[in-house]
Amino acid sequence: MLRKGLTNVLEKLPTDVVIVSALRTPVTKAVKGGLAKMAPEELLATVLKGTLEKTNINPAEVQDVLVGAVLQKLSGQKACAAAIKHVGFPHTTTVNTINRQCSSSAQAASYLANNIRANNGEYFNIGIAAGVESMSFDYFPHRGIPERVADSIKNSPIGEARDVLMPMGITSENVAKEFGISRADQDAFGLLSQQKAVKAWESGHFDAEIVPVEARVFDKETGEIKENEWTTITKDDGFRKGLTIEKLAKLKPAFTTDGTTTAGNSSQISDGASATLLMTRAKADALGLKPIGKIVHSAVAGVPSRLMGIAPAVAVPTLLKQVGLETKDIDIWELNEAFASQSLYVIRTLGLDVDKVNPFGGAIALGHPLGATGGRLIATLMNGLNSLDKELGIVSMCASTGQGYAGLFARE
Repeated sequence: MLRKGLTNVLEKLPTDVVIVSALRTPVTKAVKGGLAKMAPEELLATVLKGTLEKTNINPAEVQDVLVGAVLQKLSGQKACAAAIKHVGFPHTTTVNTINRQCSSSAQAASYLANNIRANNGEYFNIGIAAGVESMSFDYFPHRGIPERVADSIKNSPIGEARDVLMPMGITSENVAKEFGISRADQDAFGLLSQQKAVKAWESGHFDAEIVPVEARVFDKETGEIKENEWTTITKDDGFRKGLTIEKLAKLKPAFTTDGTTTAGNSSQISDGASATLLMTRAKADALGLKPIGKIVHSAVAGVPSRLMGIAPAVAVPTLLKQVGLETKDIDIWELNEAFASQSLYVIRTLGLDVDKVNPFGGAIALGHPLGATGGRLIATLMNGLNSLDKELGIVSMCASTGQGYAGLFARE
């Protein structure tokens, strides 16, 4: 007999906010990867077009599009709006950009779902939560926005104000040092992520969640675009087949001379986009669309900025308490691998079954295109629940400035 919490979560109601489609582009390495010469608005347009084509939904039915975007100028509002209209959405479809750092597109899904619920599905009942990031375009100061913070904040007497400016790699080192997470364990975790990703790609598992991208061809050494040459990017390019623990052990620390965080046990700087089509169950029925899952509930939590990576270990219990579930009730955990150090801390603190965590690899192998990552995790979760014939999954991640997001999703 199901416990009360599980009964409530799995119950199907006309007012449920269901997922009809969850897709993503391939995620590729910044600067030299397959999507490095594609502007973020082009990536966003591609995944939105793929969503329309897969579902055959009339763009005029979509009332709002929320886009997670972290690095883009002016938060990407104009670029995102242009991409959305380029695909064919009418002026009646409104656009909003969301920036909760690494959790931006997951947060977009939560905001959208909450808006639908607040309207009881009557006046507002359908929208898309998307995400996009071209770290090739916007991550590096000489290619995008230079870091600029007022000296009064940089030198603030309030430690938390200063700590939000701390480089993410240093927060990883802080977690590893303060909680005793060894280099060997971090490397082993990184290797496992790579092995899972390689296996998943070789089996064709990811094909179900991918929208191919027609991308410009360019010289990987000079960066020069080859005029009128295009290629179809169909898979992630950051995973490393044949990687060994010995190779990982030879990598130098990336952020401090005596640190344990390396390029091999950290997420990759990446480019990509994602899109999740949400609506009420009643609306899906009316349109003849079959849901693949539903968004149940989400929660956020704050932690010290200097230890931002531990945040999922706070956000997840908050979420579970609110829905009346326990960790044992969850079949798959899509935990963003910002760094192996913080991932291991979260897994150990929550007592998670490591076999249920990122069963198809995580950001260490697949990449982390900031604003698009939350939606990438949702797409991978829904695909994974379906392929493994499981029911419940949680998407969770830490976010710069000391925040954590956790969202509960159920397969239909």
